[in-house]
Amino acid sequence: MSLNNNRKKHIKFIERHLALLPGSHEAQDVNKMAIVFYAIESLCALEIDTKEIYTKNLGWIHKHYSKISLENDEPIAGFVGSLTMDIAGVNTISLPNTLFALLTLLILDDRAFLTDSIEMGRISSFVSACQLEENGSFMSALNFDSIEASSVDSNDLRFCYIAVTILYLCGSRTINDFSRYIDTEKLVEFISSQKCNVGGFGQYGEPHAGYTSCALSALKLLDSLDRLSEEFIEKSITWLVQRQVSNIGCSKFENENNASYDEFDHGGFQGRENKFADTCYVFWCLNSLQILTPDWQTLCNTSLVRDFLLNRTQNLVTGGFSKNDEDDPDLYHTCLGIASLKLIDESFNGVLCIPKNISSSLES
Repeated sequence: MSLNNNRKKHIKFIERHLALLPGSHEAQDVNKMAIVFYAIESLCALEIDTKEIYTKNLGWIHKHYSKISLENDEPIAGFVGSLTMDIAGVNTISLPNTLFALLTLLILDDRAFLTDSIEMGRISSFVSACQLEENGSFMSALNFDSIEASSVDSNDLRFCYIAVTILYLCGSRTINDFSRYIDTEKLVEFISSQKCNVGGFGQYGEPHAGYTSCALSALKLLDSLDRLSEEFIEKSITWLVQRQVSNIGCSKFENENNASYDEFDHGGFQGRENKFADTCYVFWCLNSLQILTPDWQTLCNTSLVRDFLLNRTQNLVTGGFSKNDEDDPDLYHTCLGIASLKLIDESFNGVLCIPKNISSSLES
């Protein structure tokens, strides 16, 4: 079975999220920009001409662009996740929503906005304001009433990756470019502080596939992968490969002894040790491996990965992908399920999380 066998149903499933959502999705109103990105990126990966179909909706995305005026300087700017959150006098722009918006605009080829140096500078200044001076990490937003990094938000590797990716999309390429807006040395030191003894990155010494992908992708964009030792890279590759779940060999004896073992997870990837396999962690693990070594497809069994995604988490009735075969399909796992399959086909840029035919436009 291939992705194309169920392509039409996937497209219909995704397109429904760009139309009228049911009342059960009301709580996700603040995440509209994420929903739009997951949908547009997935359709693009399925080779739908998203530019032709959705360029007419660029104005809707632009409405979510918000500027924060400063007394003695140029305003800073970013995107809100929903017009519901565009509140006068309150800072509601965030790094994640800004990244989702920029990537969507890139897929839709909004050159006019993405090449506007003034607006890209304002967005880059917003990223700068979110960096913590003490350790170089990032908060995802500002305090609601001041141009300072949020005092209540969390700071972790996700926001470090998002910050670096936004700057990259705004034109930063060299370490000197990035250093115009952020303290790159402190950032790299913070990322390095999240290394785990067994390989990978995570909080409190426990490696996590999502954090590992964020850390490696950020270092890749900063051209700083050489800051990792060969020993750590080898440990990380080993840890990542070991996240592929198996039901053969000694693993078959775990069925009754390990509450986190499911023999039908065979071929999938888990995000941490002693966890079930999950569609999204397939992407995070494969992306990390392809960053670390060009031979990544020889180190894991990609045939089993395809089988896990297409026969276990793909929904053959409604289209879409789910976390596992017990849940209903959702847009997030659909996006990363498709991305994983395209990553294996080498047609997807995992670092930027967009198809390669889109990311290649950044080089021209």
